[in-house]
Amino acid sequence: MNNIQGQVWWRAPGEQKVWKLKQVQEGSTTFRFAPFKTDRFHEVIELTGVRETSDFPHPGSVRNLKMGVEVKSSRSQHEQIIGHALKAIDEGQLEKVVLSQTEFWHSDASAEELFKIKCEVFPNAFVYLIDHPKSGVWLGATPELLIQSSGGGQFRTVALAGTKMDLDEAWTAKEMKEQVLVTQFIEGLLNKEAVKNVIVGNVHDLDYGQIKHLKTEIAFESNRTIEEWLPLLHPTPAVGGYPRNEALEFIEEHEVTPRGYYTGYLGLIESDGLAEFYVNLRCMKCHSNGHRLFAGGGVVEGSTPIGEWEEIQSKIDSIRMELAS
Repeated sequence: MNNIQGQVWWRAPGEQKVWKLKQVQEGSTTFRFAPFKTDRFHEVIELTGVRETSDFPHPGSVRNLKMGVEVKSSRSQHEQIIGHALKAIDEGQLEKVVLSQTEFWHSDASAEELFKIKCEVFPNAFVYLIDHPKSGVWLGATPELLIQSSGGGQFRTVALAGTKMDLDEAWTAKEMKEQVLVTQFIEGLLNKEAVKNVIVGNVHDLDYGQIKHLKTEIAFESNRTIEEWLPLLHPTPAVGGYPRNEALEFIEEHEVTPRGYYTGYLGLIESDGLAEFYVNLRCMKCHSNGHRLFAGGGVVEGSTPIGEWEEIQSKIDSIRMELAS
């Protein structure tokens, strides 16, 4: 971890205030930005200071924009990878694996402008813009809480999986299975860690822009700290797969483009013990000549290569449309 000077703005779910971190050594708030997988190119970044209300950042505020390049797997490559995943599922090696795709979007829209649009379009998401020499410039609007600590050993998390692009269609067995696997993973983890007073809510729809997800809220009590829970929960099957280790090995072997901070996590730790972290979804890396968009889809029994490719493309297209509107 490091404390190289950077900048971060954010807007919490359900709030109207935009916050900015004023960096001071003995600050009461720490903003953490963690990659999907830590390596020498993608470090865990921490900025410490005091939060203060802010106007939306003006174009030109961010400093670490670099030129972006066209790097992505072709449709045939991605469908071939989906085929390998389905074979592994058929042979009993996996129950689910999440495979991602990335696409470069040539756009003149600035990161600061897009941050403001995301705040307007997604009032119930955690929206952020981070500018750092190590990570570059990233922004996103994530609906998925990884874990929240409200003090006194009280924690909350969610199981979020399944994606429906046609809001009038019923949920399919495939999408329901994706959601069940994530919920079962979290419940199994909580049982293993012998936590107390686990409350698992009902599955319900979560509206997110032009798509819907399935969501289950889970509350529990534990003597463990937030720092202990983060590596236990991340990555959940919602962004990795199940069984977790086997799915992560499959991703490492087959995904063409590194995820970087996509499907990592980000959030805040306060000096009074309050903390909340979110999975880094619906995000992009910003460049001087455009933005790299990311999306992924869960492959389970019943998935098809064509269907998975089309789902990811629909997600990427929806990001563009939401920001261009």
